[in-house]
Amino acid sequence: MIALLLLYPIYATVMYANQTAILFPAASDKHHPLAATLPEDGRLIEIPASFGRVRGVYLRAPKTQDRDVAIIYLHGNFECVEDSFAVLQPLVTADIPVLQVEFPGFCGSDGKPTFSAINETAQLSYDWLAKQPDVDPSKILVMGYSIGGGAAAELTAHRPARALILLSTYTSMQDMAHRYALPNFLVRYPYDTLARVREFKGPVFIEHGRTDKVIPFAMGTALAASNTSSEFLALDCGHDTCRFDRSVFAERLPAWLAKHHIIERSTQISSSSQ
Repeated sequence: MIALLLLYPIYATVMYANQTAILFPAASDKHHPLAATLPEDGRLIEIPASFGRVRGVYLRAPKTQDRDVAIIYLHGNFECVEDSFAVLQPLVTADIPVLQVEFPGFCGSDGKPTFSAINETAQLSYDWLAKQPDVDPSKILVMGYSIGGGAAAELTAHRPARALILLSTYTSMQDMAHRYALPNFLVRYPYDTLARVREFKGPVFIEHGRTDKVIPFAMGTALAASNTSSEFLALDCGHDTCRFDRSVFAERLPAWLAKHHIIERSTQISSSSQ
């Protein structure tokens, strides 16, 4: 016991010092243009920020004519924006444009993934999306996966959202720290997703894998229980093995959006029948 007490300060110091590398392993000091080939409906977005430029890719729905619904999406911590091009296509097919946001310092983008830089990135991306001629600012949906879910939920505290969509997301970064016996004051990314979901006034869609070993399934159920306007979808998968493109984006999510009159039911039917 004495040995553990002596070693704990070293453990806590190491975890604190390496927190950014642990939470955002795809970040790098090497900055370069986007290396991936954009899909046919993709447009590279670069927005001036305090740390350089925010990078994003806008997947514009080909059928969209009038100002309508759009999604801003923040991905997981092992990904780049290009890793979600194919996964998000069912939403674009359903006539829902998606702005994919890159984390600062990820995959060649400017900046470093600090808490303030990520929040600035999300807010600047939202503001850009709200100004697009094919987007109704009152119909912007905020969606995030894994660590991006916390950033997405935090965005709703600073910008209005028609709906919040969380995929495999934690209740709070403090709760995640507790799983590793770390106190709250060592958390440098104070995302409180549970609080953001609890105070959110619109509909909330929450998905979680039953066998998730990274972010416990119980965190997903706790998020859903905190808001009476939430819908919870449990999938038989782990943290990074859920097929959102087939089970969620092509069917369940468009149907849920239609149920809440966010998209027309005819749009959902046409997308799921393809």
